[in-house]
Amino acid sequence: MWTVLVRLVAVFGVAATTAIALTPDAEAHYFGRNKVQYREFDFEVLKTTHFDVYFYAEERDAAADVGRMAERWHARLSRLLAHSLGGRQPIVLYGASAEFQQTNVISGEIGEGTGGVTEGLKRRVVLPLAGTLAETDHVLGHELVHAFQYDMARTDEENQPGGASLNRLPL
Repeated sequence: MWTVLVRLVAVFGVAATTAIALTPDAEAHYFGRNKVQYREFDFEVLKTTHFDVYFYAEERDAAADVGRMAERWHARLSRLLAHSLGGRQPIVLYGASAEFQQTNVISGEIGEGTGGVTEGLKRRVVLPLAGTLAETDHVLGHELVHAFQYDMARTDEENQPGGASLNRLPL
């Protein structure tokens, strides 16, 4: 058992070292650069049973759709993973990819092809509306799987992350 664990740690250590070594210089020095923001967003909150959906006025109808989709995903994933999210799950919704790329919820630049992000520390899901509801539903489901994974990795009532609980994560 320990030999397998040591081998896994060694493999992940080599992979992390390689990833750091191959990081382009421009990305390595992101600190201090500002993310361009073209507009100021005045967010409102739609509360559902398990979610807080943050949206701005133009996306009110879409936020209601996303809230319904999120509740359906919560029911499916809770049943499949035998786990319910602890606390309310924030979802920050943007109307388009260009607006999503301006977010300050997560640091760093967001590529044009990024469909959504689940931020690990506060477990926030951030995503733009996709071309169709089916595409938005797909990305939302994908990001909520990550939210469940982060939640399952928490070990105590204070929601402190712990390495021992990583064994409970679904692959």
